[in-house]
Amino acid sequence: MALRRWLKAGDYYLFYYINRRLQCPFLDRTMPRITLLGSATFGLALSLAVALLGREQARLAGWQALLALAGSHLVVKVFKSLLGRCRPYKVLPGARYLDRPWQDFSFPSGHTAASFSLAVIFAMHFPLLTWPLMAAAGLTGISRMYVGMHYPSDVLGGAAVGAFFAYAVHTWPW
Repeated sequence: MALRRWLKAGDYYLFYYINRRLQCPFLDRTMPRITLLGSATFGLALSLAVALLGREQARLAGWQALLALAGSHLVVKVFKSLLGRCRPYKVLPGARYLDRPWQDFSFPSGHTAASFSLAVIFAMHFPLLTWPLMAAAGLTGISRMYVGMHYPSDVLGGAAVGAFFAYAVHTWPW
């Protein structure tokens, strides 16, 4: 039980650090935009555009990204409904939120899962883009804490779900 308390305290500390201590006007304007990289609209639009308009390898990457997005989205929905973890801005005193309030649950982060689904698939197809893609996915996760929607463990869970589905779809014997 002590380990669980220690992890919870670390989760809260890191959330407050990102959500409150890093607060500044530049990030208040930038982070809500970065968080859109994990939105369903962005993920679907990017994947479909690459699948329909790209060349051979890019098309395959686009279709695989769509499958990874769908799989990770389903798992995120199941976990959120099973675990029912309240979002930090609803339960932590002084937590800021810069996005519209969401009514669903917190764990795992769907935006982070989506961004890692895309980043891992495209990085496996185009290795030269690995670092920029992973940086964008990581920033999406950080933005979810900055805007008050998720705890760090939600973001890690979302990253794991997204990366898992991307890897599974990519390595499936097509």
